[in-house]
Amino acid sequence: MKRLSLRERARAAGRELHKNGFSFGELSDFMEIKTRAEEKSLKNVVKHLLAAGDFRRSGNDVLVFIERPAGTPGKEDVMWRFLRLNRSAAVAKLMAVSGAARSTAEQFGEALVRIGLAAKTGDAFRLLSDPGPELPFDEARADRARNWREKKKLALSKLDAVFTAVAEARMAVSEMEEG
Repeated sequence: MKRLSLRERARAAGRELHKNGFSFGELSDFMEIKTRAEEKSLKNVVKHLLAAGDFRRSGNDVLVFIERPAGTPGKEDVMWRFLRLNRSAAVAKLMAVSGAARSTAEQFGEALVRIGLAAKTGDAFRLLSDPGPELPFDEARADRARNWREKKKLALSKLDAVFTAVAEARMAVSEMEEG
């Protein structure tokens, strides 16, 4: 059986909780998030789900799951199709057609510039080449994220070793004081 990613689990939990909306705490409890690190990861996932249009905010800290019919394109897919069709587009136009936030539209365009498919002129992006209908994948960004996760894992393991050493030193000091 395939193990679901945190994003997929959050979407499934949102689908279950969506009746009247839900708070981040309710989502976290429903998903049985236990550690601060897991909670931080979930906050990042919720931020991305909000940007992608899978969740939306309704009132004070209330999240609502947006059910999209199967096959409904995401915001990045809509922006990609629009840019391919028009060959250039301003950030405001990408926002308007996709419903994406300004930062999402800018990041989308800048990712295309980074991989050499587009050029930025002022507040607009112009397509330089067309690799086809499929949304291009930013391999460099994925590599950076992968490297960052590896470095984070190494740093956390070193911190765990330090905490263990401090705990052992405290035990040794308390034994010396008792004896």
